Amino acid sequence: MELSRRAALGLGLSGLALAAAGCTEDLRRPASPTPSPSASSSAVAATGPRGRTLVVGSPGRLTSRDPHLQWDSETFRVSRQVFETLLGVDPETGKAVPALAESHEVTADGRIHRFRLREGVVFSDDTPCDAAAVAANVERWAAKDEREDVTASPFVSVFGAHLGEEDCRLDSVEVEDELTLRLTLSTPLRHLAMALTAPHFAISSPQSWERTAHTPEGSVSSPAGTGPYRWATAQESHAALSAASAVRRGAVLVASSTYRGERPQASPVIVASWGRVGTRLREFRRGHADVIDVVSPPQLRPLVESGAQVLQRDPLSVLYLGMNMAHPVMGSLYVRQAVAHGVDRPALARSGLFLDGTSMAHDVVPPTLGVANEDAERYDINPREARDLLHLAGYEGEPLEFLYPTGTGRPSLPTPELVYARIAEDLGKIGLNIVPVPVPADEDYQRTVREREGRALHLMSRDGLFRDPHAFIEPLCRSDAAETNYANPHVQRLLQRAALAEDDDRRREVFGQILASLALDLPVLPLVYPISAAAVGARVQAYPTSPLLDEHYSSVRLSAD
Repeated sequence: MELSRRAALGLGLSGLALAAAGCTEDLRRPASPTPSPSASSSAVAATGPRGRTLVVGSPGRLTSRDPHLQWDSETFRVSRQVFETLLGVDPETGKAVPALAESHEVTADGRIHRFRLREGVVFSDDTPCDAAAVAANVERWAAKDEREDVTASPFVSVFGAHLGEEDCRLDSVEVEDELTLRLTLSTPLRHLAMALTAPHFAISSPQSWERTAHTPEGSVSSPAGTGPYRWATAQESHAALSAASAVRRGAVLVASSTYRGERPQASPVIVASWGRVGTRLREFRRGHADVIDVVSPPQLRPLVESGAQVLQRDPLSVLYLGMNMAHPVMGSLYVRQAVAHGVDRPALARSGLFLDGTSMAHDVVPPTLGVANEDAERYDINPREARDLLHLAGYEGEPLEFLYPTGTGRPSLPTPELVYARIAEDLGKIGLNIVPVPVPADEDYQRTVREREGRALHLMSRDGLFRDPHAFIEPLCRSDAAETNYANPHVQRLLQRAALAEDDDRRREVFGQILASLALDLPVLPLVYPISAAAVGARVQAYPTSPLLDEHYSSVRLSAD
């Protein structure tokens, strides 16, 4: 951490992010627990003009306070602070570890999962987090919701179907005693433990599900969790936002008095919605933000000049081009193959739109999960072959709508407008008539993609919500097939085999077969495995980066202003 700013600049932009990340490993490590204010005078060391307030500049807005049925990374960025899951994520390995459940036992046949909950845990609404409350959460996840017409069900993605339906692998949810919950499966699910670490399986107070809060966006559902933070009241939000005068809108969190662990040093926390890359950089350089996420390459030099440290995350996401197979043109495999040969993916990876270390993607599963199939079909850049394929398809210049988000960003897609422009240019060169359809930041992009029947193409990314190939493959192939209208019964049978496979090698082999089928069918074209990064200012002494974006602000440590 002793690298000087001038020395860092001397390294050149090609190595700048890596150097900044390498010299700040102590920023990533969980800090030792913060003493309570009554126990140590050092607890006031973080006071100053901004005191203990932490301002995080995010590229997108919070779409819901309730993580149930959500898939959006910006919702999870905030919900992870308020809610906890039965099993958590080890920050070093990414494996499942105890969280709300202090123990997790599985029978030899893999069908019964028993969770022993921590004693004395309460939600921020002062109701107990006991086995009955957790069972109610599981039943809520398992029930069909009217929103699933346009939103995939996380429960169906993991368990196969809704509770009571033929394909559901969950047979029953039982409360054995006050602190013990038992899930009985019809067949083993190899991915279950990892899946239960995902943020949409957060546990919330059943008594709070009908509770609403008044926000600038209107009245919203506001469940209570067991985490170190709770949702700020309207009065608390107004006070925090007034003190941070540069922040006009954002989610406000305050330390929860009912949390069982150490009180977070940073409170309140303001997660400001600054969609534009330039806006986040400007507010950071003005000292209005302590952390900004989704750093793009052009920001590196001004960030280092302003005294920031850039913290890279290990890659565990994929950016891809989705193709609507129900579209009269995109339904042709020849056209989809033409797209695959027309997009210059190697050039995209090294275009300067992504941080160094970003690589071209062949599969929808990041290489770190170890299921790549080297024998799967590969599509090299070949504009001539692409034009020949379009001729075979009988394409006659029909307009093709291409959806992409604007005024926002994601860890796996920092500048969507520029990525769209580059891909659209490539596709135009092979003769496709691309019609841009920008989707503004105040719209639910994922919902818009699924609801717009005339779409042909769309930009989309998938982050690893849990560290397992199932998290990347299953939604595309089955539970969220509405995104591309892809349906291959053979692939769906292979997914079932992967869920049952007891042997790791056999499971990897099955996933490899699925990737081979996806490469032939081409419902999506994998583009790149993006490297993402956050930047932190001088006040931040520890910040927990995670490939899974499992980043908890209770671990942030602040110095004096």
